[in-house]
Amino acid sequence: MKLWPLFLSSLVVVGFQGCFEERSAGTSTETENAIGARLLRVDSVLPPSEGFPGEPAVATIRLDSTEIDFSKTRSDGLDLEVIRLDGKAMPFEVDFWDTKQSVGRLHVRIEPSQRFHGSYFWVRWGLPAATRQSSEDVWSGMTDFRKLTWNSILVDDFESGSTLHNRLPDSSFWFMGGFIPTSGLTAAGSGRTGNSLHLTCATGQCDTGRVLLAATMLATSRRSLRGLDSVELWARGSGNLWLGFESLDSIQMGRMARGRIDSIVPRRTWAPVSMGASWQRIVVRPSNFLKPDGDAGNVGWDTIRDSINYMSLAIEGGTEMWIDDIRLHGVIRQDLQ
Repeated sequence: MKLWPLFLSSLVVVGFQGCFEERSAGTSTETENAIGARLLRVDSVLPPSEGFPGEPAVATIRLDSTEIDFSKTRSDGLDLEVIRLDGKAMPFEVDFWDTKQSVGRLHVRIEPSQRFHGSYFWVRWGLPAATRQSSEDVWSGMTDFRKLTWNSILVDDFESGSTLHNRLPDSSFWFMGGFIPTSGLTAAGSGRTGNSLHLTCATGQCDTGRVLLAATMLATSRRSLRGLDSVELWARGSGNLWLGFESLDSIQMGRMARGRIDSIVPRRTWAPVSMGASWQRIVVRPSNFLKPDGDAGNVGWDTIRDSINYMSLAIEGGTEMWIDDIRLHGVIRQDLQ
């Protein structure tokens, strides 16, 4: 089976145009399903911040029904393989694989020897089920900086001196409602350097229930954050912080821009986290979001994950909070463009 790429590679050199090409690669004796293959050009998938040419890189490969017939793949992705043209296996991991929605995403390690113009590799499917992927092999030897650059995005570190942030592809303000003047950027304090976002309830505003204090646009239109591994942020304050992702329509987005955030009840998903007087690192994963119950528009993560355009911060049982260094892991700039 490992000899077929050598033959196909000779065909590819003559007249291959574009980034993708699909081929049939025989059948699997175990599954009797046709083995399919998709050819990818290395320089078309390298991350934007690829580092030095002499270093390995990790490429994020997004696939849909235009590239792969998902009906011929396993729902768990165990029939996948990534190989070079000479048949040598390449380290990869499945970020997600959804045969019903016909979408999938892989992380593939690209070695320096493959980083030249005209270099290609294959993604194959329909193979006998086996554990070929390895997150450890994909990211082995990578610095934390490289991992953050290639597999996360900073929403805001609040060091710009303004509630307008431009870390994302689309710049956006932090929209805040009727708060006393102390809300906004302020020194982080309590042993933490730099600035943070300080949110304070107006008199009587947070006496009962959960109150939305701030929100910011992640993208000008609804985007899929299906690849989200976790939200990381630092927080301190009183009561519970409620972290939410929201799906706003055009009318709701207009109200948000005019500061009428308390009147907006979009489709959203929530996760409550307890805060304390000292700074703490908070990590919220998709599994932490509450099950859909309709409360304040909560439809659950699985329902909203493919149509998100805002992030929100609410408080319950407290009066103020400080927020710093919000980062989305498993989300890259291309996801929001």
